[in-house]
Amino acid sequence: MTNGTGLADHGFPALTGLRGLAALWVLVYHAWVYVTPQEILLNLFGESFRVQVFFSLGWAGVQVLFVLSGFLLTLPYARANAGLFAPPRTGRYLLRRVARVFPAYYLQLLFLIVISLFASGVLLVNWSNAVQYLVMLFIPEPVGIGAPDSVNGVWWTLPIELSFYLVLPFIARLADCRRKLLLVALPLLSMLVWRYLVANVIQPTSEMHVWMYQLPGSMDSFGLGMLGAVLHVQYASSGDRASAYTQRLFALLWMTPIIFVLLGMWMAEDYAVYWSGATILYLWTPLFGAAVLVVILNCALHHSFLDTLLGNRALFYLGTVSYGLYLWHAPIGNWLLGTSLIAGMEGYQFPRMALLMFLCSLAAASVSWHLVESKAIALAAGQTLA
Repeated sequence: MTNGTGLADHGFPALTGLRGLAALWVLVYHAWVYVTPQEILLNLFGESFRVQVFFSLGWAGVQVLFVLSGFLLTLPYARANAGLFAPPRTGRYLLRRVARVFPAYYLQLLFLIVISLFASGVLLVNWSNAVQYLVMLFIPEPVGIGAPDSVNGVWWTLPIELSFYLVLPFIARLADCRRKLLLVALPLLSMLVWRYLVANVIQPTSEMHVWMYQLPGSMDSFGLGMLGAVLHVQYASSGDRASAYTQRLFALLWMTPIIFVLLGMWMAEDYAVYWSGATILYLWTPLFGAAVLVVILNCALHHSFLDTLLGNRALFYLGTVSYGLYLWHAPIGNWLLGTSLIAGMEGYQFPRMALLMFLCSLAAASVSWHLVESKAIALAAGQTLA
């Protein structure tokens, strides 16, 4: 996934690091799934803790990225609505979004097409699906082609974020301190209605996750990020109120680990009924997103320990190349499964799989960043469109 528009995420190094950790969490989750999930117990202080719950929740890293996108991309609009800056030019905004998302994707698509053609003689893209691949139309059929799991199992999430990019300029007026209630209610209502319709009316027989998380169903996460942008603009630099705001946020930050643990326990308990339309389907992602937003808002205040913890050079670089890490880890993981490094290994394969997936994906992401992404971003930043 992508967040931010450049190297430093609007001057918030801790948020760049957070983005890198979110992408890494998704990678670890897929490593755990690829080698057959199993229970991992950690004995500590005479108690046994199910560590695999952390790995099994790695898909929630995508939710972190959604909230982060909502926050970072809405900030310029929130500042404009507060009268601090001129509003972003829509043409330039869209050009930067295209430059951030498509070049790295096209590089990977071309690579996978060539590999597939030479390895098995199969052409991944043909006249019947060329348009869908070119515009990332990995949405439910008949409009799209669904999740291309045999090619890259994470691509189905890309059009969700792309949809938010396209919608944001039209809903940016909501990013105003006078409309905070609407900014909470409308995205939440959008999610509730869409997920109810999918679970009870549409009732797809396959690819439930693709249906459920299309943009209406993910607006709770993006909307929370938008709300965070408004709160940051309203309170972070507002004199006396800034001090109280900072103290309250910092106090909430120490509650987030407890919230994450409780949400993890809830998901572990009720995951079997998640897609059936149970309560957890409607409450888990907004509660998780709210806790993530607390972390994001604290990072945006430049607390020294958060800048050190999340904005250090290693995590900052990981966040910088996180889009490539996200794109490349799934096909690399599938390739590793067929090699002797994993297939021929005795014992539990997960630790080695996770390490190799990370190292290979980081290498591919670094090449993608330096060869394509950074150049495309710089080129788009130098353009001026009306």
